[in-house]
Amino acid sequence: MVAVIPVDTSLSGERPRAGWSIALHDVTRERAGVLILRDIDLEVAPGTLVALVGPSGCGASTLLRVVSGTERPDAGTVVVEGRSGAAAPRIPEVRDRTPVARFGRVRAAIVAASRHAGHDDPEGETDRLLDLVGLGTADKSVHRLSHGDRQRWALARALASHPRALVLDDALAALHTTARAETRDRIVRELRERGVTTLWATRDTAEAAAVADHLVVMDQGRVVAAGSPDEVYSRMADTAVAEVLGPVSAVPGIVEGLTVEVWGQELPLAESAHDGHCEVVVRPENVLLVGPDSPGVDGVVEESTFLGSVRRSTVLTSDGSRVVVEHAPERRLGDREPVRLALAIVPATVRPIG
Repeated sequence: MVAVIPVDTSLSGERPRAGWSIALHDVTRERAGVLILRDIDLEVAPGTLVALVGPSGCGASTLLRVVSGTERPDAGTVVVEGRSGAAAPRIPEVRDRTPVARFGRVRAAIVAASRHAGHDDPEGETDRLLDLVGLGTADKSVHRLSHGDRQRWALARALASHPRALVLDDALAALHTTARAETRDRIVRELRERGVTTLWATRDTAEAAAVADHLVVMDQGRVVAAGSPDEVYSRMADTAVAEVLGPVSAVPGIVEGLTVEVWGQELPLAESAHDGHCEVVVRPENVLLVGPDSPGVDGVVEESTFLGSVRRSTVLTSDGSRVVVEHAPERRLGDREPVRLALAIVPATVRPIG
């Protein structure tokens, strides 16, 4: 699959981008006889922010190391701004656990990076970046920082170097949920204002959708989907893609013409499909708890989890399906509690049985 990631000028008012172009052609990487990357073709336009997601072991971290130059592919070519091999410029990377010098100081390291990049006011730029990432311990030794603060420091130092491209491998993983979202949003604004071409791998699919101009889904070392976040999120018929981007449930239905009947309801089809029995693929937000006299299906609650703004419950329906539903947190559901489910009237994604 060739994933071409075009530049999105709508975010920049068509102004010129400063970032580098990145292209991978037939890239393969093997370790101990196991293929980690399989014939990867990926083209990223200058200034684009690409998020990579996938199950554990999908190959995203290895892909980033190949792009940054810290690993060499066993086959294929990585081209950065028109140059490949030893001639290609190195791309800074920030990992979940970026290595640090034992005796380095937080502020001094960022000032040095800014000065080396030729900034007119490296001290002032350092203050700005420390504020950007929310790091107030400027005089500490880096190795004495907490995991989360070390990630903040690594991001500030990378930005101080004024990169034209950047790879981030779960670079915010150690931050608390609220702080992570706030820091993420500030970092994304900075990257977009500068036009830095960015590849951002994360295990948090909500984060990926929030930061990305374009989303790449990987599985077993391959790119299995690429496009805008909403385009990729809508690809529920593709099991490998749908499950990466959040829980989905499959329930029985019957296609007839332009509609599918499921649980006594008729839903429009998202795409044309052959008449006959099928699976209807649904996300939790499109499953509704309804009253006993409404069209739908009966079931019993197997488990219910409080997630803050919503509760997520799993229901075993009378037709034998296990369906995940998200509902208001004040609606508490106990184990084995009887409920009735229906589907929101939205275009339905179906796939053939078997």
